[in-house]
Amino acid sequence: MNIFESYANYYEMIYQDKDYKAECDFLESIFSEYFSNSVRGILDLGCGTGGHALTLVERGYKVAGVDLSRKMLEIGKRKAKKSKLNIKFIEGDIRNIELNQKFDVVISMFAVMSYQVANQDLISAFKTAWKHLKKSGLFIFDAWFGPAVLTQKPSDRFKIIEKNNERIIRFATSVLDILNHTVDVKYKIIKFSKDKVLDEVDEVHRVRFLFPQEIELICDMTGFEILELCPFMELGKIATEKDWNVTGILRKA
Repeated sequence: MNIFESYANYYEMIYQDKDYKAECDFLESIFSEYFSNSVRGILDLGCGTGGHALTLVERGYKVAGVDLSRKMLEIGKRKAKKSKLNIKFIEGDIRNIELNQKFDVVISMFAVMSYQVANQDLISAFKTAWKHLKKSGLFIFDAWFGPAVLTQKPSDRFKIIEKNNERIIRFATSVLDILNHTVDVKYKIIKFSKDKVLDEVDEVHRVRFLFPQEIELICDMTGFEILELCPFMELGKIATEKDWNVTGILRKA
């Protein structure tokens, strides 16, 4: 079962404070810096409920979004319909999907590449981006950054969301696997109405952290050149062990 099938029911509430507009501002700053012409077509790999894709459509881009979770896509389609936005949502695996279409830019946000745990999965996802890009197109992704993960170490967290007389508590406990470059994030979501438990969800998300030399090797294998590896939302800066999330800006060679 797709790990986001149960989690999807609470995704919008849990991440309601995520600043998609600011993140799309960041993407547009990358477009301005590294794309010589006007960006028109964008492919969003692992688009989820469409937070980035819909914001970009609002700004005049033509966007297609791919995700493996049908539930996440259904939420995205409802949001698009409500906002009267034209976007193509496609159910599919970013490791092997073939759209027979090329784009100016491929994005993969919110650590989607870190969910490609096996080497071959990561390579396949990069190849998908490459084959859907026009010549000299950009591939932009963010991922957990290995030097920061090993320096800071994952911590246990919880989050409380209250809405319409209901309360949702999400617990996250993490298990670090240094040798395999992964963290198992164990999520427990409990939904309450007053003192009554309405629902419980337990999911384990295995997330991979990446290192610069590792990214460079995969780029060499898949036909990309690295333009920049910067802290998330900080174009032009050098990523360090203080930066948990890193942004890769690649060009199709």
